[in-house]
Amino acid sequence: MGHMTQADWDEYIESINEFHDDAFQQIINWKRIVTNLSENGEDDVIRTENIELKGLFLYNYFRSWPNSKPDTTGETDQESCMLILNNQYLTDLGYVNGDNQFTFKPVEDRFVLNGLTYKASGESHAAQAGSKPIIHFIILKREELNSSENKY
Repeated sequence: MGHMTQADWDEYIESINEFHDDAFQQIINWKRIVTNLSENGEDDVIRTENIELKGLFLYNYFRSWPNSKPDTTGETDQESCMLILNNQYLTDLGYVNGDNQFTFKPVEDRFVLNGLTYKASGESHAAQAGSKPIIHFIILKREELNSSENKY
């Protein structure tokens, strides 16, 4: 049985990174929360940075946990999207730490896709080459809509 050499892994990583340029083209607006101290150092000043990211999306991704919200008009799917990001792409942009983790704030940051706002409800590496993670995914959960909005 053959084993992957380092040259094989390098070729695999190169193929995945090249695939990013072809397939990872959906634009998402990452609303990154940035917190600074006020000029008096008393309270945090919170602002949002709008960052455009390119990713690959899996819509209506197969899940094994309940994610629908019952309503008087039916059920709304609250988690229908998985965002896949290339670690090399994120590293080049400066959004990966020393542990190869995407440096976003899952509780505070939001992502806007096709006019809908999502928050992260889970994230992990999804692929690796040898011991190096090369793909990162985030399960996106739809934010509550205002009662006057009709987005499905």
